[in-house]
Amino acid sequence: MISMRVMLMWPSNDAEVKILLDELQNAGHEIVYWVGERAIEHLNTRGSIFHDHYDAWDAVRAEALKDAEILPADPTLIESMFETESLILTMMNKRYDRAPVDERKHIYYTMLAYWDYVLTRTKPDVVIYNTVPHSIYTNIVYDLTKNRGLATLMFEETWVGGRLMFYKDFWHGSDEIREAIREMEGRALTPADLDPELREYYEHQKDPRGPKSPWYMQRQRAIGTGSGLWMHRARIVFRAPHLIFSRAFGLLARSMRANLRNEYEAIVQKVGLSQPYVYFPLNFQPERTTSPQGGIFHDQILAAELLAAALPEGWQLYVKEHPSQWWLRGKTRFSSARYSGYYARLAQIRGVRVVPIHTDTFTLTDRAKLVATVTGTAGLEALVRGKHALVLGFPWYRDCPGVLMARSVGECKEAFALVEGSPGVPERDVLSFLKALEKTGTRAHLVPTEGVRPYIPMTESMHAIAERLIGELQALKKA
Repeated sequence: MISMRVMLMWPSNDAEVKILLDELQNAGHEIVYWVGERAIEHLNTRGSIFHDHYDAWDAVRAEALKDAEILPADPTLIESMFETESLILTMMNKRYDRAPVDERKHIYYTMLAYWDYVLTRTKPDVVIYNTVPHSIYTNIVYDLTKNRGLATLMFEETWVGGRLMFYKDFWHGSDEIREAIREMEGRALTPADLDPELREYYEHQKDPRGPKSPWYMQRQRAIGTGSGLWMHRARIVFRAPHLIFSRAFGLLARSMRANLRNEYEAIVQKVGLSQPYVYFPLNFQPERTTSPQGGIFHDQILAAELLAAALPEGWQLYVKEHPSQWWLRGKTRFSSARYSGYYARLAQIRGVRVVPIHTDTFTLTDRAKLVATVTGTAGLEALVRGKHALVLGFPWYRDCPGVLMARSVGECKEAFALVEGSPGVPERDVLSFLKALEKTGTRAHLVPTEGVRPYIPMTESMHAIAERLIGELQALKKA
């Protein structure tokens, strides 16, 4: 007997996904629709509709539904999802950066009609995502699913101790970890109470010799600067040697035009560590950490305006660009996420000081009154180092004691007043959060992570993920 009908949003080209497909089927569940990647389409289960992730991202139908009669999106449906539309138009900065607003809206309406049809036709009981939806179509499905009262399940990488966070609703967060934190109240925890993987993370961040950037930042720096950047450019040339002269000319021409780097360097100011300040490192964009997880604060200029308006007399807001903004995708070219004049607008906000991008983030953290962020890792790093983190978005660590959630000038003022009289975040509070993550997290990674500690083979990860999902599906069936 089939227990649950599953729509699986698992875009991946890793063959280990077969473990998840097989174990879901063996547990009696039917996969009615799977968004994966073309390279492993052959793993698809019998009776399931396969859809390539990149086709879905481009508003191209699944092959099995290419001739289906799908009516245009109903105006009533469109009007009921204006909030989704607003979010999607911003998310399109990643895939549709050069598309004008009207083109973006029509693509959205096309996707909305298609996925509304798919949900009606396939009738899933639950939609499973590998991670927080952030690929345009996945967010449309997510909101349509919620409107229909269907269940959703998903994970999020923490890159802390090899643990995945688990959600039923990423906006709401994890009731499970909140309960685990409450259970820790009154316990005198020490680092020795953490398992070795969580303890290694904690001690690494507390190392007096200085912590290192997260592994993904180190990898991005390696391919986005110096010899790594030139090797990247060489590979592009070798793939199309007949274009070497046109590409070389294009590179030379770009180097002579205005770009993000020279605009930024024109407005930076020296860092003054002796005066009171709030440190606000920008999130890399476009990325899910701001859209969708930043909510309205995907507009980080708006976030800076909000923070600056709440500053106590004599305080300043130190804003620093995310280094990856100049390493990845468009490098230092202007884009929808970082348009011409972006940094100048930041610098014009009263109380804001844009600081050099090479300024050490941990020094800025240690000397700040507190760290403000939309969802960035800098917030968690601040907490581990005993600093409060003011969070405007919905990061995975939102429930850690010491996080101050704010959505208005008034709430920011309350947060700033609190930290003025606070000795900082007690170590036991951070340890209780890490212990709760140890208890509730799934020990796995969503992608291959050779060279990352702890190393977890993909086969092991997929078995752990499948086990967690099957347990959650059983609970849903009983509810």
